[in-house]
Amino acid sequence: MQNSVMQAILGRRSCRSFAQDKAVREQDLLAVLEAGAYAPSAMNTQSWHFTAVTNGQKLQELNAAMLSRMDDAARARAAGRAGDRPVSPFYNAPVMILVSLKNGGSPYPEADCACALENMFLAAASLGLGTCWINQLRGATTADPHAGEVLRALGVPDGYTIHGCCALGYADKESPAKERAAGVVNIVK
Repeated sequence: MQNSVMQAILGRRSCRSFAQDKAVREQDLLAVLEAGAYAPSAMNTQSWHFTAVTNGQKLQELNAAMLSRMDDAARARAAGRAGDRPVSPFYNAPVMILVSLKNGGSPYPEADCACALENMFLAAASLGLGTCWINQLRGATTADPHAGEVLRALGVPDGYTIHGCCALGYADKESPAKERAAGVVNIVK
């Protein structure tokens, strides 16, 4: 019998199709954000900043900023995945969480943000929510020529760099499990 943590780890899948008619409850969003805040960080710096976007108009602006950062091939892939929905690098999720970290705030900013994101993904899975790791804003700052104005308007602080994002919502359809690579574990006794 597996405990709930193992169930969340083994059952979590990346969601690329979100239900458009079901909003994430605020208490669930707050629980996901709290899980991110409890992630480990290098030297316990905890210097990340989470920006949760739930406003439809702001999500459209963020979508446009993300598309502007993508090259032609990436935009074509996003269009191919969209099907009959609008093109969106975050799969039209009803919530986007931007995970940024203060510049110079940690010796390992990418790792700190990755830990926070994974905590969020697992908390979301335990609540029946779908997530997907989104990288189109990786490296973006408020000084970014393409996205800076949008990021400032969303409240991303000056002097912070985005290291990853979490698309969050209810899955529109089941994401099948993919086979795991063999030979990735080596136990030395």
